[in-house]
Amino acid sequence: MNEYAQKIKDTLTARYRDEEWPALLRQTDEWSVTRPLEGLRILDATPLYSNTLGKFMALLAAGAEVYVPWRYQLPLDQSVLDRLGEYGVKRARRGDDNFDIVLDCSGQCAQLHPTLGFCELTRSGVSRYERVHSPVFIVDSSRIKRIEAVLGTGESFFRALSQLGHSDVEGRRLLVVGYGKVGHGITYYARKNGMKVTVADEIDKSGELPGDVAFVNTGDPEAFREAVLHSWCVVTATGKISALRHKLDAPAVIESPVLLANMGVEDEYGSAIPNHRVLNNKHPLNFILDDPTSMRFIDATMALHNACALELLIQDLPHRALSPSPDIEKHILDTVREKGIISSDLEVVNSEAL
Repeated sequence: MNEYAQKIKDTLTARYRDEEWPALLRQTDEWSVTRPLEGLRILDATPLYSNTLGKFMALLAAGAEVYVPWRYQLPLDQSVLDRLGEYGVKRARRGDDNFDIVLDCSGQCAQLHPTLGFCELTRSGVSRYERVHSPVFIVDSSRIKRIEAVLGTGESFFRALSQLGHSDVEGRRLLVVGYGKVGHGITYYARKNGMKVTVADEIDKSGELPGDVAFVNTGDPEAFREAVLHSWCVVTATGKISALRHKLDAPAVIESPVLLANMGVEDEYGSAIPNHRVLNNKHPLNFILDDPTSMRFIDATMALHNACALELLIQDLPHRALSPSPDIEKHILDTVREKGIISSDLEVVNSEAL
């Protein structure tokens, strides 16, 4: 293992137990021997927090030169950014387009031209790759991403509410807008916390919901308006930019006491709702936390995002959106089941009705 990877390991071992990040630890050990990314320039635009260093650790152990964007479009921990040089991670220069692989998040770097291709982390970034003439592996299409999105995001939403002083949520009414992976997770934890939950979506999801969860269609203006105004808190999780732009009675919402939160990467409320009216100024609420997603829930996702870089080494890949190899997913999931602290939670991730 090179000195920088070892330094990151030493730093994070003091912060996390081994069972909280078994996938990245195993990936680092394996890649230290095989060095599969030797000499490759990799730009990694993953949101930058302390646990992101574990992701860089594996890439450095694999022999890669690791860079972060010259300017982040997503929230980050400035103190981590300021220390990256100590760990051998470099800051890209403005206009630099000389990379072999881009590990992207939310399509921040879709305008670049890597020699091998891209790996995109999120659903919201997929649309930005529709006209890109390169192979693009989409991590969001994987089973592993459900661990982060269902368990990690749901848990961190309530951890962030608690940090803001809203720990007493039992009996309160929560409206979850969007019932994909993130919406599933928030609903799961809301029910565990004794909340009264309503799900809103543009597609009828009533048949997918637990019996104690109500449903309202966002395409029904009056019903959706009532659901919003009668909630204690509304949280968006659609994965779509300005998803509620034409669906909210903005003046009524602005004047109401309802808490507004966003758990998507983009602003899902739209310009009619001012930034200050939404917790954390419309940024994902969990980004107020030191670890926006607990290491135990994001470890496998970061390992898979890294592993997709190896997929890009395959010759003659089609220039379109691609899914990660089932074998690579299985290798990572087996590690989490064998050594991870969340092994017992994986059944929840695989269940249809949370």
